[in-house]
Amino acid sequence: MTETPSPAAFTVFGEYLRYLRRRARLTQRELGAAVGYSEAHIARLEGGQRVPDPAVVRAQFIEALGLKDDPEAAQQLIRLAESARETRHALKAGAPGAGQGPPTNLRTQLTSFVGRAEEIAEVKRLLGEARLLTLTGPGGVGKTRLAVQVASEVLSLYPDGVWVVPLASVQDGARVPHAVAAALGLPAQDVVTVESLRNRLLDARALIVLDTCEHLIGACATLAVRLVQMCPNLTVLATSREPLNVPGEVIWQVPPMRCDEAMQLFVERARAVRPEFTLDANDEALLVQMCQQLDGLPLAIELAAARLRVLSLEQIAARLDDRFGLLIGGNRLAPPKQQALRTMMDWSYDLLSEAERALLRRLAIFPADWTLELAEAVCAWEPEGEATTSVILRREDVLGLLTQLVNKSLVVVDERGGQLHYSLSNTIRQYAHEKLVEAGEFDAVYRRYLAYLPLTPPREAPANAAPRRARQKRPSQSPALHTT
Repeated sequence: MTETPSPAAFTVFGEYLRYLRRRARLTQRELGAAVGYSEAHIARLEGGQRVPDPAVVRAQFIEALGLKDDPEAAQQLIRLAESARETRHALKAGAPGAGQGPPTNLRTQLTSFVGRAEEIAEVKRLLGEARLLTLTGPGGVGKTRLAVQVASEVLSLYPDGVWVVPLASVQDGARVPHAVAAALGLPAQDVVTVESLRNRLLDARALIVLDTCEHLIGACATLAVRLVQMCPNLTVLATSREPLNVPGEVIWQVPPMRCDEAMQLFVERARAVRPEFTLDANDEALLVQMCQQLDGLPLAIELAAARLRVLSLEQIAARLDDRFGLLIGGNRLAPPKQQALRTMMDWSYDLLSEAERALLRRLAIFPADWTLELAEAVCAWEPEGEATTSVILRREDVLGLLTQLVNKSLVVVDERGGQLHYSLSNTIRQYAHEKLVEAGEFDAVYRRYLAYLPLTPPREAPANAAPRRARQKRPSQSPALHTT
């Protein structure tokens, strides 16, 4: 009878992994599927051709190998993984770039990251479960900054690299692979194919952040799916005002900042322009109102704080009814859409179809929330003389268009009493109202609103509207994505 070897008898990670896999009656393919690695990757680990990641061993391999009830074996496997990694670092100590950790193009941020502890924890949790995760939300809500912060905090979990691919300035979907190649540091080429990216990332345990996908949504969706399918250890984190809408995608909506965190952000950015800035009790009450009026949007709050160079807190608050004229002059190194509140809204509006724009601006007539039936009654009509240049919307068009506006993070959905209610944030409503007036449709829409008003009395918008939305953080899961 063969004696079972002691865990301490093994001194090499690959040999012990092979022994434990066979003891668990798993093939290399089966173990790879359980931990998110390819069969070839498992073979290289067992053969000593790949260095294990102790964090992955702890998080994935222990359960897959059935070691939860065998702590001695589990600890030995983790120790051998740590030893293998330390040995590699020692061998590379004299090499160029030694000690710098996984390769990355992440840059040190020049401003502090404020709050968002719950959001960071949730996104990190989802990254541990999904290989394609999309952060959605309206413009200015902080998708990019959150994604970059998370990427910096999980860098050690991706030994083969973390790269951010900025897409805001890319105008042609065919150039998305080129942007990825540039982020990876690949030589510039006239033609970059998904296959060439696959060759670089095939066995890489890496994270790619596709930032600002909404204007290239089709190209980004196609590339993300193909990369995740072809590169079994790759994770893609996307930011977009609408989901990629592909199989295997997990969608997580970035909420507005909580009021206390929004206030902290304002104070920190205020002290960058006025180091002596402080809040008294009256100022705190005023700032609470301002942060709620600004919908908890970090971009709007930072732009408002920058105005303290020339205005008092009271003056800024008094001018928020003209927020698009007030909130300008942001960081000149930021993308144009982040330098002013209006350009941020223009970016979203310009991406809409004519029919979507028409519905959005007409929805601004509602002072609080509305139902689908009310939107159909008020916003859909065929003009009769007074507004002949208006876009024609039929009642049967409204549901589909409203769905698109929800998907594009412009309309908020709330369920009460078994019925869905819809609303616009303060910022989007003010912008859409301007567009309603510019289109010459205000009078016609307002008359229809008044005609239907007795049927549905308007409700006051809740004072804590922004915090209520901030709790809408349940991820949605698309059908499973299968790797090939």
